[in-house]
Amino acid sequence: MEEFIQDSEVQYGTTTIKYKVHFSTRKTLGIEVHPDQTIKVVAPNGASLKRIAEKVENKAPWIQKQVRKFKKIEKLEPAKEYVSGENVFYLGRQYRLKVIKGAQSVKLIGKYLKLTTPDKEDKRLSSDLINKWYSDHAQIKLNERFEKYNYILKQEKIKFNKLQIKSINKRWGSCTKLGTITLNPELIKVPVNCIDYVIIHEICHLKYLNHSPKFFRLLEKYIPNWRSVQEKLNMF
Repeated sequence: MEEFIQDSEVQYGTTTIKYKVHFSTRKTLGIEVHPDQTIKVVAPNGASLKRIAEKVENKAPWIQKQVRKFKKIEKLEPAKEYVSGENVFYLGRQYRLKVIKGAQSVKLIGKYLKLTTPDKEDKRLSSDLINKWYSDHAQIKLNERFEKYNYILKQEKIKFNKLQIKSINKRWGSCTKLGTITLNPELIKVPVNCIDYVIIHEICHLKYLNHSPKFFRLLEKYIPNWRSVQEKLNMF
C-alpha cells in the first residue's frame, strides 16, 4: 500500500522540479514522469525526504528530457475536428479520416477510416461513433492479445482474477493485489508490440507489485527489448 506524502520540489538551475512522493515496500527508489508532465517518486518506507530530493536532483536532466518530450507530443496532438483529411491511428498505423453523409457507420477501408454520419456538422455524434468503433475493436483485440500471454501466468504460477478493459486516467494499464488487470482501450491506437508490452508489464506486476530488480528481471525474461518498446509507446 502506497502512502501519499505532501508535494515536494527541488531547484535545478533555473528550473523548479515539483513532484509527489509515495512510500512503498519496494527496496529501491523509482521516478516516473507521466504524459501530463507530473512527476511521481516511489520510495522505500523510511527513506528520508532529503535523500529523495538528492535522487531527484541527480535525475533532473533525464526528468527534464521526459517533460520536454511529452510537451512536444501535446503540441502535435490538436483537438479533433472530425473532418475529412484528419489523421487517426489504429494499431500504430496512421489512417486518414473520410467523413461522408449517410446512415451512421465506421469502417476501415484501405488507408482510410470512413465515418458515415447523418449530420457532418454534429461533432459530438462523430466523436461518439468513432469512440464506439475504437472501443468495440479494443474489446476484441486486447482480449485476443492477452490470451496469447496466458502461458506466463501458468509458467510463473501467478494468481490471476480477471481482465477488464476500461478507461484509465493517464495510464495504459494497471493491476490489483487481487489479480485484476485493467487495460486502457486507447491501447487500440498503438502498435501491437506496445500492446503486448503493457500486457506483460501488468502480468509481471501481479507477481511483483513494485518496480524492484526482481520485477525488471521478470519483465526482461519475456521482453528482452522492453526499453525500446517503452520508448515507442511513450510517443503515443
